[in-house]
Amino acid sequence: MIDCLSNPDWINPQIDCLLFLQNLRIGNLECLDKFFLSITVFGEFWLPVLICAIVYWCIDFRAGIYLMSLAGFNALLTHFFKSLACVYRPWVLSDSLHPSELAIPYAKGYSFPSGHSAMSSSVVGGIAFLLRKRKFLCIALIGLILLIGFSRLWLGVHTPQDVVCGLLTGLILVFCINLLINWAERNKNRYLYIAAIMNVLAILALIYVVFFNTYRIDYVSGEILVDPKKSIYVTIVVFAFALGLLNGCFLCRRFFPFEPQTASVKNRILRGIIGGILLITLLKFILTPIIINIISLRIALPIMFSLGLFITLIYPMIFNIFKKEKRG
Repeated sequence: MIDCLSNPDWINPQIDCLLFLQNLRIGNLECLDKFFLSITVFGEFWLPVLICAIVYWCIDFRAGIYLMSLAGFNALLTHFFKSLACVYRPWVLSDSLHPSELAIPYAKGYSFPSGHSAMSSSVVGGIAFLLRKRKFLCIALIGLILLIGFSRLWLGVHTPQDVVCGLLTGLILVFCINLLINWAERNKNRYLYIAAIMNVLAILALIYVVFFNTYRIDYVSGEILVDPKKSIYVTIVVFAFALGLLNGCFLCRRFFPFEPQTASVKNRILRGIIGGILLITLLKFILTPIIINIISLRIALPIMFSLGLFITLIYPMIFNIFKKEKRG
């Protein structure tokens, strides 16, 4: 155990669980690391957002708002909880644990709750909820959620506590956001109320995270384990991106509603391909570098917010304009 850390007794059974999986992995089944690393991709931020965007742009606007709201609110909650809890990664809690080398580059910052588990259970869980009448497909999606959660344990980057709480966060959002969207659909002005309350609460949360939260600071061999400044920076830029997504959704639904079903299949496929390429390019070359490399917040904040706004408001307005011109 690392000298500077003292772990509560309840963490020991979780470490034992990870050690059991580690022995399986290192002993005989290390070949499964690549498989579980590919599975865990479904919980990364960019892929769920891409799936939500395709539904939003090309399949069903109402369902897309629901899924995009799940992704956005999930990002806000998990990063806020990570800042509050300041829980270290499993290999920091016990020097007997050795995570998969393949997964370490994607497991930075605090550990609780598992962002991958939360994102998968919210977005994939939301899809399962929408398709709940198709029982076989729904069961398959639930199985994928559980597999993603297990992949975080197998790779050694999260404790069972991280994964379970992440799954529960997503599950709670699936039902709460459904109620919220149903309420707003009865009067589209309610989307503006949701946006106003959300923005105020998000700003208050950021004020607390930046100025009032107490961060745990520990050193090993003279190096800080998790830099609070980096954690605060990541939280702020993720909040900016998520708020861009959510505000764009709600403004678009209120002022610029559109129905993807009215477009031809060819046009829907085309807007999905163009939008998907743009989204992946922007996330890969803008979002990821901004999160990994700390730059001025004066630059990062407008870029991240605008990126989210582009996905849910600006891009739909563009293909709506083209549609009107084509009709004219």
